[in-house]
Amino acid sequence: AAAAGEDRIVVEEHIGSSNHDPDEVKNESSAKLTTTNNAALPTDDFFHLKVRVCLECNSCGYSRSKDELYRHLSIEVGNANENDIWTVEQGLKQFFHSEKRDVKCEKCDDGKTATQTMEIISCPKALLLHFKRFIVTQELKPGNGKYDKESDGKSENKAAFEMVLKKNKAKILLEESLSITPFIGDKVKSPEGLYRLCGVVHHIGNTASSGHYTSCAKRKLAVASDDSKAAGGISDEKVAEEEWVFFDDRVGRKKSLDYVVDTEKNQRNCYLALYELR
Repeated sequence: AAAAGEDRIVVEEHIGSSNHDPDEVKNESSAKLTTTNNAALPTDDFFHLKVRVCLECNSCGYSRSKDELYRHLSIEVGNANENDIWTVEQGLKQFFHSEKRDVKCEKCDDGKTATQTMEIISCPKALLLHFKRFIVTQELKPGNGKYDKESDGKSENKAAFEMVLKKNKAKILLEESLSITPFIGDKVKSPEGLYRLCGVVHHIGNTASSGHYTSCAKRKLAVASDDSKAAGGISDEKVAEEEWVFFDDRVGRKKSLDYVVDTEKNQRNCYLALYELR
């Protein structure tokens, strides 16, 4: 709901981009979760992304803004029928792009539409991205595909359909490093460094109600430094290195970065991506 005040545009109708889908809606409350006593949650230290949503009346120019808290961003993916690879940056551009909304302005009588813009005003230490792979489709129900005349009171037979969340298997290129500077407000200081990919969750399957999950995660290794090696390993000085590990149930295997981001199977099945600011 909007904050109290007389001069305002009704924002209850616009909050939340039209990019939202059923896959995201069920998680939306947790993405913007706030506790009743305003106590900090354990995740707030890392997943704390604030976005300012602004509506500007297309008639009189009056604007109204509201700050929203996200702990993940649900972003669009490309078309599975196209050979082009969709990038994370394209998904973020789609999420933050301006759009026209049907909203009545309370400042003027002529205002029926407004332009919605979104900008980041607080950057998180870790950026969690959810790819909106599941699309609502209608499919014929299993069985004879007909309604019972006695149950629906109609004489004619009709095919029975059900709503199914079908998977979009478009290829997504996960950039190893990511910048969110283009989406940050003008008065907000950009973070030092870039967001580095450190984890991926894959969904293998065709629908939201079936399939299997695997993951890839980056872990740090402590190895002896060159000075330590030259001294015969006597020194305790350590240098951190990293490696990728693929997890499938209780099985873990070392993998390369190319396997994580360039394998077509992973590009078509990546569902969540975790970036860490470094």
